[in-house]
Amino acid sequence: MDIKPGRYTANYPDEFVVFLIGMRINQLRRVNEWWPVFRGALAMQKETLALPDSPLLDSRAVVAVSDCRMFLMIQYWRSFDELESWANSNDLRHRPAQKQFFRQTAFNGHVGVWHETFRVAAGEYEAIYLNLHRFGLAAAGEHISLRVHPTARERLEAPPLPRATTGQRNPRV
Repeated sequence: MDIKPGRYTANYPDEFVVFLIGMRINQLRRVNEWWPVFRGALAMQKETLALPDSPLLDSRAVVAVSDCRMFLMIQYWRSFDELESWANSNDLRHRPAQKQFFRQTAFNGHVGVWHETFRVAAGEYEAIYLNLHRFGLAAAGEHISLRVHPTARERLEAPPLPRATTGQRNPRV
């Protein structure tokens, strides 16, 4: 990991989508039901990030501190249309896995799944990173010094900066 000393913010000048998706293991002994969901989620994330010009800008998997049976992915998508297209594609892992989950596991209560989708208009976000590597919105867009807009109010009220790279997302770090 390439730690960036100092204070940074993120610049992503376009609308984007924050997608939270997760699962909860309700019955630990039902490994045959929750393990495929967990493993499949990680495989879908990897598959989607590997797509040429991937619509998934960044994704991180985390475990909930308050409930170690709850797993969450925080994802940044280029657009809702691309998220929806990905979710409904029979050529990628998600749709077939979703159908199988609904046939085998969804209605017995052993595994809980959920998601929340947030459309974020250009410039309608605030981000700060201190002594960290690029991740989240800074990995999806640009990781820039806080000297440009030093306060949260200034970052929220300033127009988005023009994209430094010509339409290309920055490489994941």
